[in-house]
Amino acid sequence: KTLNAYLSGMSKIPAYFEKYLGIKAVSWKHDIKPGDAVAIKKTMAEYPELAGSDTIDFALVHKRDKDAALWKLLRQKVLERADNIDVWLDSRAQHLIQDPNTKVIQGVQIKRGERLLNIHANNGVVLAMGGFENNPELKQTYLHSDHLTPLGTLYNRGDGIKMAQEVDAKMWHMTNYESHGILPGITFKEDANERGRQIEHWPLLKNGSIFVIADDGTRYFQEDAKHRHGHVYTHGSWLIPMNNQHPYLIFDQTQYDAFKQEESQAGQLPYPKFMTKLVSAPTIAQLAAKLGVPANNLQQTVTDFNHYTEVGRDFEFGRDPQTMRQLDDGPYYAIAAANDVLNTQGGPQRNENAQILNVNDEPIPHLFGAGELGGIVANCYQGGGNLAECLIFGKLAGENAARPKVDSESVTANEANGINDLVDGETASNVKLAADQYLGSSNAGLGGKVIVRVTYNDHKIQAVDVIQHHESEDVGLTAIDQIPQKIVAANSTSVDAVSGASASSRAIKEAVQNALKQVKDSVTN
Repeated sequence: KTLNAYLSGMSKIPAYFEKYLGIKAVSWKHDIKPGDAVAIKKTMAEYPELAGSDTIDFALVHKRDKDAALWKLLRQKVLERADNIDVWLDSRAQHLIQDPNTKVIQGVQIKRGERLLNIHANNGVVLAMGGFENNPELKQTYLHSDHLTPLGTLYNRGDGIKMAQEVDAKMWHMTNYESHGILPGITFKEDANERGRQIEHWPLLKNGSIFVIADDGTRYFQEDAKHRHGHVYTHGSWLIPMNNQHPYLIFDQTQYDAFKQEESQAGQLPYPKFMTKLVSAPTIAQLAAKLGVPANNLQQTVTDFNHYTEVGRDFEFGRDPQTMRQLDDGPYYAIAAANDVLNTQGGPQRNENAQILNVNDEPIPHLFGAGELGGIVANCYQGGGNLAECLIFGKLAGENAARPKVDSESVTANEANGINDLVDGETASNVKLAADQYLGSSNAGLGGKVIVRVTYNDHKIQAVDVIQHHESEDVGLTAIDQIPQKIVAANSTSVDAVSGASASSRAIKEAVQNALKQVKDSVTN
């Protein structure tokens, strides 16, 4: 029944867009990529081998993707209803409050700043707290590795898992997770508590004299495998490659020269720290010693790789021989990689009404679930499925949690009501402007509104200060730092975007353009 609720909701997403978001859904299949049915099937379906894959389509909110447009639209709808929706930031949920006799969930305990608040829920509580991809203990317990580098938010620390366990919720899909690295299942290694980089497309990582090794110095998957959220084909199934403590990308001087050429032509590589993180050695044996892997294994891996290029067949993993080139005589290079996790699916099981079940498969009174905490995906994941799930079960959970209940106990509003950190963060009224300074804004950022203060005189952009943003703490901040400097140097917003941060870059440029419209003197943009 839960699966049927998901599928039924998925079929109604276009109607959902129109009714609740006020827009007409854009079809990727029919509006964006019309054409050959076979080609569409291969590009849209992550598993075109499976029956029914030709029915897959993506519903978009406009004719562009990967720019957080759906998130920004939903965020705006929340802002428009600020009188009825409180938003608390930096406020961590601690425990559910449950009646010991009736088992009714009566509220939630939240730590906001230094205060611990018990918040009463009149009719229901919805757990929509994300996964546990940044909780080493839970990753070790359920995913069998604490070395999985998170690609998404660092705030998904498994709080929802622990809170649900405290009220005897039944867990499901705890071992399932998705990946989205530079190659299937891996990204570049980062320092502790740093996000891994998502790089959509970098041909040099899977074409040429380059491959990936596991902890023992041997290859362990097909480097050019199709992107399936980290899954690769293995003897009839699709699995995320086994976890390793310290995988590496290995390549030769010819491949190194190709990276240098790309860097020279593009200005910087998709991963700017790539060159500075390289380990090199004149021989394979010396490189193995630096990496701490068996030298004989790594040498045999190179020998086998070169042999496969000679015979035109990768006997181990089936990599396309056209993507393989024999390694030269050195020197040789390596860069540390890490297994990664995009998001986890495990959590409390919910039914078709989004009610969370206890260990006896009975609904826990007044407790509901939505999103990836207890997601419905059990094995292979199709892109877009979790976003659909957030909308579908979010609607079910919200409606059912808000519905008046005979066993509910209403409490009047108190000092905790009416706080909205999101609205407070949207105002620019407290920004002080001096002479020749102008405010501009844009909603094109991945995190929401970007506000800039532009200083302009003598027909020149003198300074650009980003006053407010909600961009990511890694690549987003790179754009926040670099784009204003580029605009000032060029006296124009026609500057190149920061690699990997195109949306953030676009938002800053649009905000500056918005500010410049207020300048009486004209300027060429």
